[in-house]
Amino acid sequence: MLDAMPEIPTTTMKHGPRDKDATPLLTRARALAPSLPSYRAEHDLHKQLAPPVANALRDGGFLCCLAPREVGGSELSVREYLEVVEAIGLGDSAAAWCVMTAATSALVTTYLPRATTEELWREFPPFLAGIFAPGGKLVPDADGKSYRLTGRWSYASGSRHADWFVVGAIHDKRHLICVLPASQVTVIDNWNTIGLAGTGSHDIIVEGATIPADRVSSMFERRSWSNAPLYRVPVFGLLSCGIAAVALGIAGAALERAATEMIASCPPPSPGTPHPSPPSSSLARYASCRAQLDAARAYLHSTATVIQAHATEAKVDPVTRADFRLAATYVSQQCAEVTRAALHLTGGTAIRADHPIGAALRDIETLCTHKMVTDRGLPAFSRAILGLGPVAPEL
Repeated sequence: MLDAMPEIPTTTMKHGPRDKDATPLLTRARALAPSLPSYRAEHDLHKQLAPPVANALRDGGFLCCLAPREVGGSELSVREYLEVVEAIGLGDSAAAWCVMTAATSALVTTYLPRATTEELWREFPPFLAGIFAPGGKLVPDADGKSYRLTGRWSYASGSRHADWFVVGAIHDKRHLICVLPASQVTVIDNWNTIGLAGTGSHDIIVEGATIPADRVSSMFERRSWSNAPLYRVPVFGLLSCGIAAVALGIAGAALERAATEMIASCPPPSPGTPHPSPPSSSLARYASCRAQLDAARAYLHSTATVIQAHATEAKVDPVTRADFRLAATYVSQQCAEVTRAALHLTGGTAIRADHPIGAALRDIETLCTHKMVTDRGLPAFSRAILGLGPVAPEL
């Protein structure tokens, strides 16, 4: 089946800016995206990315979006990162999602000792899968130099391609992050969902794995060893805005497909006459969706620019954090509305199981269940914005 697929653009990029290829990541993302839709069926069937797609993400440097320059990463600004994820999402939602989760996990590794982070990135850009939820329990070994980790985690996106896993665990009532190689992890094939099947977000199990102490850290008790502004931006803010960027890609692709089918449904023009126009009601709905999507993107990019500026000045206060999280939630919901409208704009053909807009709707509804972009965060955001007292530390 792969032989019939379009060729994925290749690049000499192997490890971020330490290589000679200085092509901007956004340019590479836009070149890659058109080749991705043909892999959708394979992604859904096998519940993982097709090998050529996974390799393209690794070789193209996309997994290094948020990794520090010191280890060969791109260390993009927040807005640049959002643009790259959205561009890939226009081609394939699962690919964009895996870039988002791997990039966020790469950022989390900067909370380890610097030497440990450098060791992880020494040979090649690793494919990381991360689950922050504390599904594991850590028990210190007698030598004090390592831990034993046991646990089970859900939603391990990119699990079939991961070289390393970054997982949350509890020790002495403290939340810690642990980094362990894929060889110590068992993937449970249970990612049976209505959407985003290609993300391969299966459960994983770890049974008594030995974790060196230098691969265990805390995001609440330590700071990133990098002093670059990006690493002063709250990790959960970057996670939530990355989800919103995937949503922008999904909604954008759905609306583009709806426009194409709307125009194609018109009868061919007669010689010397203007091209027949779709019904005015359809044109009006398309215009509204286009404005809604563009406004959502502008809102997300605006808050990204603000938080980057505050991070540069080391002044990311609770209001700025809350504004950023609020934007991610709002934009994800707006994208869901646009995707639903695109389906109705297209009509009955879009309800077929293999139609791209039907698939987009399943993806966006699945995306909107992620707790980083659901309504459950809105009260905390409002408390922070209104100055009504303490808010959750992960804000």
